[in-house]
Parts: sequence; structure tokens; C-alpha cells
Amino acid sequence: MSEIALHPSPPGDRQEILALTRATHVFTRAEEDTVLELFDAYRDNPASGYLFISARNAGKLEGFACWGETALTEGAFDLYWLCTLPDAQRRGVGRALFERVQQLARERGGRLIVIWTSATGPYAGAARFYERMGCARMSRIPDFYKPGDDLLVYVKYFEGP
Repeated sequence: MSEIALHPSPPGDRQEILALTRATHVFTRAEEDTVLELFDAYRDNPASGYLFISARNAGKLEGFACWGETALTEGAFDLYWLCTLPDAQRRGVGRALFERVQQLARERGGRLIVIWTSATGPYAGAARFYERMGCARMSRIPDFYKPGDDLLVYVKYFEGP
């Protein structure tokens, strides 16, 4: 396996990011549209607060992360999306993206990163991933997204700035 290349997502990654999001078969159409909305804000307005990182292996887009500083906080960041192709999962792509987001957040004075995810079955792998990455589950809000779909909030604290 060749090395995973991580870089700020260029504008040309837009369609591949959409295709990758759809390939997971996890997200709704509205969620897919939201990924594009955030990507367009990132691409068109550097002050939007949204940042994207692409992960490529042998030139193929295998994952991406969308993250940014949390408004009205000191050093808190949000991880909005971390998505990998199904055949790239459990091969280090998600870990590489998560570690890069942490590194970049720290360089910007970050103290912690907050992640929201669903508690439904299709998201169980995401919850396990965040726990393996050293994130602590801080809360569970029943019926947050819709009846029967709870919100899980994870936090990863950094050792230092």
C-alpha cells in the first residue's frame, strides 16, 4: 500500500468528495447536500471558518475531513465530517485525517475538538473509531436528530497548546 497523502482540499475535489460521501451509504440526501454547502463555503470564502483536508492514496481520494474553529470559544474546534471510502476503512485513512486535524488545530491554539455523531446503527463504527482515537463521550441526547436517533457528543482534549 502506498503512503496516504494529506493536503488541503483543492476546489477540484468537490465532485469526488460528493461521490465519496455517497459511497458510504450512510448519509441522507440532505446530509450530502450539507457536505457540498460547507465545501462551497470553504472554497469560495476563506473566512467561512470551514476547512477541508483530502486524503489520497495512489492518487485516489479515499477520505476527507471538514473541521473548523468553534465560534465564541478559546481554542475549541469542531470536527464536522470525517469520511472514508468503505474499502479504505481500517487501513489508517481515518486515523491519519483525525491526527492531521488535531495537529492543525493545535497549531491554531486549539485545546480540544468536539465531534457530534448519531447513535444509530450505521454510525456505530464512527463511535468506536472516536473512542479508539482517545475521545471521551461527554453526552447523549435522546431523540436529538429525530425520534429514536440520539446525539452522541465526543471530545478530544489535547495535552497542551
